[in-house]
Amino acid sequence: KRIGRPLSSERPRYPEKYSWWSPIIRKLVLKEDLSRGEVEEATFRILRLIERGDESAPLLMAGFFGGLTFKGPTVDELAAMYPGMERTRRVTLKFNLSKPVVTAGGTGGDTVKTINVTTPAVLLAASAGAVAVKSGARAFTSRTGATDLAMSMGINVYSSSRIVKNCVERLGTAVWASSIAYPWMEPLIELRNREFAPILFPQLDSLRLMIATSLNPFSTKRQVRGVSTPQTRLVAEVLGKIGYERALVPLGYGVDESIRIDEFSNLGKTIVSELHQNGRIETYEVDCEDLGVKRGDVNEVVSGETHRQNALTILKVLSGRDRTGRRDLIAINAGAILYLADEVDSIREGYELASNTIDEGYAIRKVGELVKLSGGDSKRFSRMLRLIRPHNLR
Repeated sequence: KRIGRPLSSERPRYPEKYSWWSPIIRKLVLKEDLSRGEVEEATFRILRLIERGDESAPLLMAGFFGGLTFKGPTVDELAAMYPGMERTRRVTLKFNLSKPVVTAGGTGGDTVKTINVTTPAVLLAASAGAVAVKSGARAFTSRTGATDLAMSMGINVYSSSRIVKNCVERLGTAVWASSIAYPWMEPLIELRNREFAPILFPQLDSLRLMIATSLNPFSTKRQVRGVSTPQTRLVAEVLGKIGYERALVPLGYGVDESIRIDEFSNLGKTIVSELHQNGRIETYEVDCEDLGVKRGDVNEVVSGETHRQNALTILKVLSGRDRTGRRDLIAINAGAILYLADEVDSIREGYELASNTIDEGYAIRKVGELVKLSGGDSKRFSRMLRLIRPHNLR
């Protein structure tokens, strides 16, 4: 028997079902770029293994997404994840609408745990005339995920595709659990509870980027996709390559660059990469005050500790009973959605329209309509509204 390390000419052997893995991990170790076919196949196979709860899934996920993160993923590699993810999709939605459908979300990873922003921004934009939709999951990097928030307000996020289609076509909005279209999503979130999660997941930036760019259960062609690291142009390029016609990719800052949030910021400047309809990508900086937004205090926009507390916060904003920086943060991001939806000519105009929509009572009314049409819990929604009456405000 030979004792010690194998000779460099020897190749590690993998079981037959993992024969596809050997050339991929070899390239990643050498920091070589992968082909589109290799990325697509690896993405598909790993997501399937996660869905099935295969014991090899965490190791392969760490090797693939961690290896890409360590190497630095290219635009082509990230774009090639899209067809791999699409092969796992169970539901395809198409809407009979004349208006463009816009979605919004972020990669997560903020340096400050903020209140939920994109979910209420979507609802607010829809109440102002846009067709705006949100897919999401339970908390992954935040304290309260999109579905946690929506369910706490009474919205049914696990409704059928038929009901979702009806909500979008009649109300111009829906909040839907991504796991209905992508069955690996819930098992992936469950991995966050494993003992290795605190060490592993922070190293998987490529996984976050894949989910952020490729997850598209509504088959939209326009989106606001926030990032929390200086990758706005990279993400905009990926979105253009996988078929989006327009997109805004913001990275928001606070008083200094140690505060970063994955949305338009009312705390300071925002770096934005905008994908135009002709394929051109423009990167620019905008200050919140340039948009007519008063500079806010970071302490005003920090998340609460529970889903219920965060839901009450959002309902106060959408009902017009909270006029702090929380309202501005949500309204500015709704303004970005309205701009992408062609409802306004600028984000500033969108912010003004969103603010007026709150004051006129349309935003909270839209939430109530969605609760009812989605088959949600109207009694819960009514109870929450009673809790945010003026004498209960703090």
